[in-house]
Amino acid sequence: MEKKFRKVVVIFIDILGSQTRINFDEWYNVISVFSRMVEREKELDNNHPWTVYKREIHVFSDCAYIIYDYKDNIEDSRKDMYELMGIACYNTEKVLYEFLKNGFIARGAITYGDLFYDNEKNIWFGPAMNRAYFLESKLAIFPRIIIDPEYAEKLFEFNETKYRMSTEQKMVNGEILYRDMDGFVYLNYLNSGKSGMNQMEYMNVIEAALQLCDIERNKTRETEEIQKSIKNKYDWLEKYLLTPNNRL
Repeated sequence: MEKKFRKVVVIFIDILGSQTRINFDEWYNVISVFSRMVEREKELDNNHPWTVYKREIHVFSDCAYIIYDYKDNIEDSRKDMYELMGIACYNTEKVLYEFLKNGFIARGAITYGDLFYDNEKNIWFGPAMNRAYFLESKLAIFPRIIIDPEYAEKLFEFNETKYRMSTEQKMVNGEILYRDMDGFVYLNYLNSGKSGMNQMEYMNVIEAALQLCDIERNKTRETEEIQKSIKNKYDWLEKYLLTPNNRL
């Protein structure tokens, strides 16, 4: 690969609760979910050689950077940043749902910009990487994956036009992007379940996640400020879990 920045979609995911994670098995389970995800997604890419994009994943501790980039030698006329971001959203939904199934909640951000990566040498750096981390750590706040506000409105419009123009498309594709009360656009990682797929499993996942909300809110924290912050996160999550996908 030529040594220069590439324009890519960057997703930063942080599994919440690491401050209280002291059990080896729990730590290992987090990393195992990431590992299975990497293997599964790579296998899917290998089985679909006609796709124009590629995925790379850099995992550390209970965080991960996922990038979506166009394959080498793809003509510029076939490249569309919003289409690439849309693909990333639909694929990332599956990743986050997998974590929720395993009892882990996540926070993160999706952006687009300059990045250099070399997996063989384990080198990743660039403004887009920094931007994704900033958005997650400073602005996401709740267990949600926000879209960079610089691109959110155009991505929302692109997704509505390409995947939701007709009633039939809405039924098939659901609603991958939600708009929150504070104005942020975020990834609906329960899109498939809210749209009616795998309902028995989905209801079990929701029930377990609601129980997790109750357990975490009732734990005693070090300070009142931390207690309030945790409560706000799980209040948000509970509201999201119970919101039906009735805006189709």
